Amino acid sequence: MSFSMYLLVFLGMYIIYLLFVVSRKKTREQFKKSSYVLYLVNVYKIDVDQCSAKTLASFVTFVNAFILATGIYIVFNIKGIVGIGIAFVSMLLLLFLLYHILGKLLKKKSEGKR
Repeated sequence: MSFSMYLLVFLGMYIIYLLFVVSRKKTREQFKKSSYVLYLVNVYKIDVDQCSAKTLASFVTFVNAFILATGIYIVFNIKGIVGIGIAFVSMLLLLFLLYHILGKLLKKKSEGKR
């Protein structure tokens, strides 16, 4: 799997998620109650009422598409059970790292609005 295929998978997942979650007002409001947002609220004390649902969903969509595309890329490049193990560990690390960065970014952004 080449880097261009990685970008294609990333963009595909990002666009599909944008179409089905971010662009629909009904699902965007339900998105505020999702586990992604609840994690950010509980750990980083993000006030979701100050953040627009569209912005929040766009950020989470980008992060999730990146994590999934990276995991798929690793699985296709490292064959066997070792590739799956490495993909699992790297996806967990990316999940915690990128959600930490996202939480800090949203916290800083919400504090700047006050």
